[in-house]
Amino acid sequence: MKAKLLQYLICPDCAAAFDMQVDKADGAEILEGTLQCGGCKRSYPIARGIPRLLPGRSSSDQLATADAFGYEWTHFSQLEDTYEQEFLDWILPVKKEFFQHKVVLDGGCGKGRHATLAATFGASDVVGVDISDAVEAAYANTRHQPNVHIVQADLNRPPLRDCFDYGYSIGVLHHMPNPRLGFLSLVSRLKPGGRVSAWVYGEEGNWWVTHLVTPFRVVVTSRLPPAWTKALSFCLAVPMQLILKLVYRPINQYLPALKQFLFYNDYLYSISGFSFRENYSTVFDHLVAPTAFYIRRTEFLDWFKEAGLLDVETSWRNRNSWRGTAVRPQASSNTA
Repeated sequence: MKAKLLQYLICPDCAAAFDMQVDKADGAEILEGTLQCGGCKRSYPIARGIPRLLPGRSSSDQLATADAFGYEWTHFSQLEDTYEQEFLDWILPVKKEFFQHKVVLDGGCGKGRHATLAATFGASDVVGVDISDAVEAAYANTRHQPNVHIVQADLNRPPLRDCFDYGYSIGVLHHMPNPRLGFLSLVSRLKPGGRVSAWVYGEEGNWWVTHLVTPFRVVVTSRLPPAWTKALSFCLAVPMQLILKLVYRPINQYLPALKQFLFYNDYLYSISGFSFRENYSTVFDHLVAPTAFYIRRTEFLDWFKEAGLLDVETSWRNRNSWRGTAVRPQASSNTA
C-alpha cells in the first residue's frame, strides 16, 4: 500500500477517515500495518502490502464465488499482450486518451490486468477493489506502478470516497449476488460528472450456455475442488484451441463467406488469436463460478435508468454480451 491511497479510503461501516499505523515498509510501500477508523474505531489490517477492508459477514454464495476467482487469478496470474485491445473493446466507446489525469476505480480488479492498463494510459491514480484473494496477484502485477493501489474489499460496500472521475467493472457484476446493486454501488463512488463503464454476460445469444453449460457448472464443476475443475478445463481447452486456430481463424480471415456457418462465430473468432493459456483460463472461468447471471438488454438499461445516468450508450459485444457507459449528473446524490 502506498501512503497516497489513504486519501481515497473511508471506513466501510461509518464512512469516517482512517488513521494509519505503519509496522513494516519497503521504500514507498507499506507492507504491514493497521488502519483505524476515526469514527467507529474499528481496525483493519494492512497485510502483504494490501489493506484488508473486508465486511464482517458475507453470503455463502459470495464467499464461494470469491474463493473460486481467488483460485483462478492466483493460478492464471500472467499478463498478456492481447489485454489492451480486449479492454478497450470492453469499454468502447471510451478510448485510452480518456484516462489521462483521471482518478479511476476498477470494480473487481481480479489479477490487476485492467488497472495496469489504466495506469499506463495516464490515469493519475487507479484504485482496484476485489473481495477475493486475487488481490495477491493484482498487487504483484501492479506494485511497480506508483499510480496503482489495490484494496481487498466488497464492491457492494466499497470503502472509498465518491471522488472518482471514472469507474468500470468488466466481467464482475454478473458474478455478484445482486448485479444491479453492484452497479449502483460502483456509480455511487463517482463524483458528479464522472463516467461509468460496465460489461456483462448477455442472456441474448447465449441460449446454449444457459441451457447446457450453466446446469453442468451449477451442479458439477462449481462444486468440485478447483484443481479438478482446472484439470477438466485443460482437457476441454486443448481441442477448443485447435478448432480456434485451424477452423475459426483461417475461415474468418481467408474464407469469410463461410463464417456464417460457424457456431458462435463472433465470440470464438474474437478469442482465436489468444494464447492457449489465456483460453484455458477462459474455459476455467466459465466452469468454476458458483454464481453467474446472464443479463437481458432491458435489465441492463434499467440499471442506468435507476442510477439516473446521462448520455447512456450500450452495445452488443460479439453477439453474446452487453457493454455500456454513461455519465453521472453534475448535481446528484449517492445512488447506493
